[in-house]
Amino acid sequence: MIALTAVALSVLACSVDGDPVRVPDLAPRTVDASAFPYGPGVAVPDAQIHNAVADITFTPLRSQNQPAECTPAPVDVSGAQVRVGPGGPAGGTVTVMLARAPNTFDDYVTGLRECPDFELGGTVGTRVLTNVGSVAEDTVESGRTLSTDGRPYSRVYELVAQRDGVRLYVQNRFSGDELGADERSAMRNLFETAYAKAFDG
Repeated sequence: MIALTAVALSVLACSVDGDPVRVPDLAPRTVDASAFPYGPGVAVPDAQIHNAVADITFTPLRSQNQPAECTPAPVDVSGAQVRVGPGGPAGGTVTVMLARAPNTFDDYVTGLRECPDFELGGTVGTRVLTNVGSVAEDTVESGRTLSTDGRPYSRVYELVAQRDGVRLYVQNRFSGDELGADERSAMRNLFETAYAKAFDG
């Protein structure tokens, strides 16, 4: 039983030359449900993970964004951990995702900056406007506005961090004009907790 438990804590993958390499199990590094500020975060079922990851990362499942270079490199869905909880006064949802990243943190930030306005693939005319905020050594804050026919219908306040090939997303999706100061503070607190759990052990 001890041996089986040890194996379960690390997923085995194959490298290009066929040798097994250890891939970290992200479940123990994902923030607890009780850390969500407005109600418990619920794990997304495996059957819905692909759709959830596509929504979080703005990476369509079966198409490309326009322009095509604004389609992000997909994170590794295998082993991705996603938890979703209720939003605060602005409504909507709060989401935390931990996944293995396909590129560097600098690549991710460059993608944000080079694609401030794109059409989301797989939708009928949904545009995504991105405003990049503060950037630190391994964290970035950004805001996104989703609109159709020039009318905003959803906004995303997003905090992202990356270390050692693992990327953390914390998002608040809401339909109002702006998050209040208290909600932003609550999101930063959740991000700090999720960051510590993911990267500081």
